[in-house]
Amino acid sequence: MSRTLESHPAAGAWPGDPARGPLVGRDAELSLLRGLVDPSPVVSRVLVVLGDAGLGKSVLLADMAQRARSAGSRVLTVTGRESETNLPFAALHQLLRPVVDSAVDLPARQSKALRGALGLTAQTVPADRLLTGIAALTLLSGISEVSPLLVIVDDAHLLDRSSLDVLSFVGRRLGAERVVLVLAGRGPAPLAGLDSGFPELRLEPLPASDANRLLDSQPHPPRGRARAQVLAQAAGNPLALIELANVIAADPWLGRRWGAEPLPLSRQLSAVLAARFAGLPEPTRAALLLAAIAGSPGSGAATSAAAGGTYGLAADVLAPAERLGLVKVNRSGLQFSHPLVRSAIYHTAPFAERAAAHRRLAQALADQPDRQAWHLAAASLPPDEQVASLLEATAGQAQRRGGAATAALALERAAELSPDREDQARRLISAASVAVATGQADWVEDLAGRALAITADPERQIAARRAVGWALAWTSQHVAALSVLIAVAEEAPAGRPALAWGALGTAAAVAYQSGTPASRQAVARTLDHLEQAEPPRPADGASSADFDALQVWIRAGLNPFASRSELVPRLHRLTVAALEDPSVPGAAAWLLDEPELAVELLQEAVHRLQAAGVRGASGAALSALGWTYIDTGRWDDALAVCAEASDLAEAYQMDIVAAAADVTAATVWAVRADPAAARAHAARALARIDPAQSR
Repeated sequence: MSRTLESHPAAGAWPGDPARGPLVGRDAELSLLRGLVDPSPVVSRVLVVLGDAGLGKSVLLADMAQRARSAGSRVLTVTGRESETNLPFAALHQLLRPVVDSAVDLPARQSKALRGALGLTAQTVPADRLLTGIAALTLLSGISEVSPLLVIVDDAHLLDRSSLDVLSFVGRRLGAERVVLVLAGRGPAPLAGLDSGFPELRLEPLPASDANRLLDSQPHPPRGRARAQVLAQAAGNPLALIELANVIAADPWLGRRWGAEPLPLSRQLSAVLAARFAGLPEPTRAALLLAAIAGSPGSGAATSAAAGGTYGLAADVLAPAERLGLVKVNRSGLQFSHPLVRSAIYHTAPFAERAAAHRRLAQALADQPDRQAWHLAAASLPPDEQVASLLEATAGQAQRRGGAATAALALERAAELSPDREDQARRLISAASVAVATGQADWVEDLAGRALAITADPERQIAARRAVGWALAWTSQHVAALSVLIAVAEEAPAGRPALAWGALGTAAAVAYQSGTPASRQAVARTLDHLEQAEPPRPADGASSADFDALQVWIRAGLNPFASRSELVPRLHRLTVAALEDPSVPGAAAWLLDEPELAVELLQEAVHRLQAAGVRGASGAALSALGWTYIDTGRWDDALAVCAEASDLAEAYQMDIVAAAADVTAATVWAVRADPAAARAHAARALARIDPAQSR
């Protein structure tokens, strides 16, 4: 790991430096972290370290890594990079690069999925987040069989979502392996996208006594009123204490200005850092800005861009910044001494300079259109249709690599850059559709809501409202979801029957889940309305078989007993080969008490979804398949499906699928006379959903 600003010599040496004694005020944190790795662990542990910038997270992790190596553990590290936040599996590639050759020993499907996600194969491998997570878990477990393993993730808040999801999945599955996983992120709140069940260590600002001790350890401690000013403005932040003390030492008169104009802590740090590099030569500042924007200059992108312009990333150009301790330069390239340095360099530069540097990098990344598009977007202030189109194009590539979140972000940013309001709405609706695969219902609802606010096109309004309805259903807000979906089904244009019937199909699922007569009656009324207004017919790319299957599902969900004699023959007339999605008639077959047909259709649905690399869409099929296995007495198969659905729900953050898996498993354990296991699964299900809305 790189040394941080908290430990570079120009900052007065952080007290964790062996030459200057122990860390000040972090005895309890040091004891906890060291205890995880020394003595070597016999079982796996996961810990999330949270705290604001400058509180010492990186220094604590560096100490932990050193202690682990001394105790005989292997250490793998990764540091989140802002420039790679939108690149699927970028952080996972950085983490596993030293050991990825061991992936050849994994089972073939796992190896293929992992190498495909990391972009290490020439073949196009359909993204499979679940298999990628399993492969990463298998790989790390195998390493821990040789020696204990410490995995350190610093700046986890900057990780790309795909990598964070995989690490969350791995953390949940660790057990007897000798693996310690520590993730550190900025801020007091849990990391977005990371499961909230992991143990947490929250770093707090230093109390006044420790803050004074830290100031006294500096080469030139501030005294008198200047000391009181530093203590007040730093508010216990170790990095701020050190930085402000050094600036006061360099120019004691600055304390008067600070006393008259107190700034928030984040601004203080920005001002301090800006003052330190403001006097650098112009070539050095330009090179630092380019490196700050590139995020990973050692990769070659920043070097290529800089070498093609006025300034380069040559060692002599960077020497003034290195002497100030802002950066560290070695054979592997340039490293900023602390993320705050990079942030301050970037944000204190005028927008025109940042935009110019982004454009230079974009020119150097002509062979990487996804990165190029994001740099051009960062350089764009007014709407720009050309850049918006480039972002829209790169969304498809992100989806193929399993980056649904990245694709939705690209479409969302493309919408922001769209000069035309209807293009904005179209791209927002596309983003909402893509974001469905992420399981982030609040994001889907926000995207669709923004589209509704700007579009005057009736069809787009209907499409956006359908996305809102899905989001409400996904979060088990069945009353609100049913209202929206019924309205969409009734108001969809005559030429878009698939939109109307698709919304009604989701509404039927909501009515089934809610279990209320009023919900079923509302769906039944809308069904009559659609059938009377226009005879059902396929359109919008829907096949005749899939359209018929959707109708069967709606009627089966409303009343499987009253309509069974009519619907069962229709089901048996359907052929699997003609169906785009066998899960819909498979669920209907289960409701209509045709278990063998249900097993056939649902197994085929799960197989197709897995093979196509869209495993995230198989949750409903797995849920129905589990119940069908129970009905046919295949209890072991039911538990296996529950385990797969549970893994899937965790990988794709789907509470409804997870709850369904737990209810199914609880049923199996109940009929097997294991009430303790049944109660445990039932309690987990009830903790995930509101039973009043999911009867």
